[in-house]
Amino acid sequence: MPAPGRRRIGIVGFWHETNTFSAAPTTIDQFRDFELATGSDVAEHNLDVGSVIGGFLDAAEFDLVPVFSAGAWPSGPIEEQTMAELFDRAHGELARAGALDGVLLNLHGAMVAEGYDDAEVTAVQTVRDVVGDLPIAGVLDLHANPSPALIDSVDALVSYDTYPHVDMRERGREAAGLLGTVLSGTSLRTQIRKVPLLVAPIAQATDHDPMRALQRRANARAQQAGLHRVCVVGGFAYSDVTRAGMSVLAIHDDEHAAAAAEVLQETIADIEAHAADFVVARDDPATAVRRAAASTRSPVILVDVADNVGGGTPGDGTALLTELLRAGMRGAVVPIVDPQVARLAEELGEGAQIETLVGGKTDDRHGPPVPIRGRVLRVTDGRYRTSGPWMTGREFSMGTTAVIEAEGIQILVMADRTPAFHAEQFTSQGIDPARARAIVVKGAIAWRGALGDIAGEVIEVAGPGITPVDVHDLPRSTTPVPF
Repeated sequence: MPAPGRRRIGIVGFWHETNTFSAAPTTIDQFRDFELATGSDVAEHNLDVGSVIGGFLDAAEFDLVPVFSAGAWPSGPIEEQTMAELFDRAHGELARAGALDGVLLNLHGAMVAEGYDDAEVTAVQTVRDVVGDLPIAGVLDLHANPSPALIDSVDALVSYDTYPHVDMRERGREAAGLLGTVLSGTSLRTQIRKVPLLVAPIAQATDHDPMRALQRRANARAQQAGLHRVCVVGGFAYSDVTRAGMSVLAIHDDEHAAAAAEVLQETIADIEAHAADFVVARDDPATAVRRAAASTRSPVILVDVADNVGGGTPGDGTALLTELLRAGMRGAVVPIVDPQVARLAEELGEGAQIETLVGGKTDDRHGPPVPIRGRVLRVTDGRYRTSGPWMTGREFSMGTTAVIEAEGIQILVMADRTPAFHAEQFTSQGIDPARARAIVVKGAIAWRGALGDIAGEVIEVAGPGITPVDVHDLPRSTTPVPF
């Protein structure tokens, strides 16, 4: 029974970053693999974990009611049937949860589903269909593409401040605090402005300019204007939707609505004035590997930007593996997703010789399969628990995982796509990243939270793939619009 006078607050989550250029749709199985939980299982997955919902669960001032959470690794558009099933489940669980006083909502902001104009708006509508006009506060990813309709559907919405995303739990706590403010009688609203500027993630690191300086200036404006919060949202250029682009959110009470509009206008003008600072160009794979081979600062981190698993790619890109083999760069480590090869290595067993084609099997946009001949060093179930800053404390799985040595290069072959968010991706498989000559990471910026402290030299690579350095290389069918 809830304590007298304490508010019953529901917790609901729909979390997916959708790369609409992916050839692989997102199915219900991918949610089951990452997080598809109801009731107490939502808390079990997130309690004392560095996730947004972990932050919600820290809100001791409420009687918290974990209701429903669905999340999957970034990938292609969510199948219509899968999305409908998730909404139906959330609706039913909310109905069973009983009377609530408010809702805390974990969203991504760049979720796209077949058959839905704006899946996140439908997510909020699903919640409101059960709870009505109760206060809702939520959290978005820094790579969100939120629409005005989404902003209008909730009371307060904040985004992560950091990239790498190391403040998820803090933002969950913050949203809970904002909800408490509303429940205490202060009306809060969120306003949004957007510029249709498409930015590659490698230009969005919040420890570096231009994002660092933009955030600092925006926060100074918000503080001077008396706002509760301002968020500079980098956007997700790999979603082919008109709402893509960089946006700014301002949370304010009723008397500061005009001041919030002014802060938004000034911050949008600031972004536009620095648009050129977000333009990036990087070396091709052959040039990058030549640089890595000549480097005296180990380990060299070769960032395979265009095959960024954290941005929805298949993770089986072979451009850098091809060049490393060609260069004979012994001591390099290359992760690659290939369930067929992982299973073959498992069948052959540790110590066995293996000859096969690895990678390049999902589509024709990330390089062809590469012939390798080598030895199976290790085979595991791919499970690990992270102590790193991204979702600290949670267990992850790469599926059946094999370490294969071929021509002095260690290839970390995973059955399941797993982003380069954790050092344990390597250490759990007996690989010491600090002792490698070079490490390929299939990411953009988030890998820095895992390996940034040991990097000798960082070389970001403009290879083939659906998360390219030049975001304008993608065949867009829509034109982002301002609002």
